[in-house]
Amino acid sequence: MKKPDKPSSKKKENRIRKIIQRWLPWIVTIGIFVFLFKHIPIDSVIEAAARVNLWLFIPIIMTSMMLNFFWDTLIYTFLFREFGTPVTYLGMVPISGAAYLVRLLNYFAGIGGQALLMNRWKKISISHASSIVIFYMFLDYYTILGFCLFGAFQLPDVDLKYFFSTAEAGHLVRFIVISWIVFLLHLCFYRLILPHTNGFERFKQSDILLAFRQAQAFKYGYYILLKAVGMFLYGITLNYLALRVFGLHIPFLYLSVMLPIVWLIESIPVSVMGMGTGQAAMLWLVTDFAEGSGSPEDIEAAVLSFSLLSMIVVNAGRFAIGAFSVWRLPKNIWASKKKPEKGKKSELF
Repeated sequence: MKKPDKPSSKKKENRIRKIIQRWLPWIVTIGIFVFLFKHIPIDSVIEAAARVNLWLFIPIIMTSMMLNFFWDTLIYTFLFREFGTPVTYLGMVPISGAAYLVRLLNYFAGIGGQALLMNRWKKISISHASSIVIFYMFLDYYTILGFCLFGAFQLPDVDLKYFFSTAEAGHLVRFIVISWIVFLLHLCFYRLILPHTNGFERFKQSDILLAFRQAQAFKYGYYILLKAVGMFLYGITLNYLALRVFGLHIPFLYLSVMLPIVWLIESIPVSVMGMGTGQAAMLWLVTDFAEGSGSPEDIEAAVLSFSLLSMIVVNAGRFAIGAFSVWRLPKNIWASKKKPEKGKKSELF
């Protein structure tokens, strides 16, 4: 009897895995939109978009996207300097821009692209670069939770006493409280336990955790506050104005809590470019607080139309930034991995 051909079976498994990875996001995206348009007629969504002053709406969304890009680039510049990589803000602009192009696939692909480009540009190890961008991602997540923490408990139906409740308010309270408990445990481990105990050698030696080991506790607060200022200005405030252009009024406090959670859900890499998940999250979290001139069905259609149109504009802007930035990338990124000639520096532009 012949033994089974193990290499061929592994190849078959890898092929199946690649097919699933390639097509599953499309299946999820199409499935979500089929569900949404079954609930909300597509004609109503198109009508809501047709009533909008695009000459006002598009500049607001594009301004929000551009400020987001430049602010994120500033924070990346600070972080790489913080952890030992000398960079300039102008030098980081094309790097972050090219990563934005990859970010069209999903948020995590863009984060990985940032690490890879820094590896090729500054010749730092990929694990070192990944450590910094993972630290950035951690800060991003807790900036969103910061808005939830300071805004949610100002809402009339949200209180710590609902922690054990099965109502929607209870889910939100548990999500916020447990996440911040995890944050405090994280700080205690890296600042108090790890430096003063034997063992945990993997944590002490892993390059991928370098940023977490070196970051002082106050630096977490500093960078979260820095991100929060930008997110408030370019994210929440400008989206509030864009919703008003759509004829929708959502109380600012509610929006400051719910919109960051929408962005968090949208970043989960289960759909194509966050499409579908972002729209479903907007309908689930924002529609109940929206006020407008039409019926509840008209408001739902307007919220869905707003979410779709803003995503199209944002992704178009990201593509434009990314395409321009690829052209402006440092030349040594494209060079083959040969030892550089002595005394010869790579050009930035």
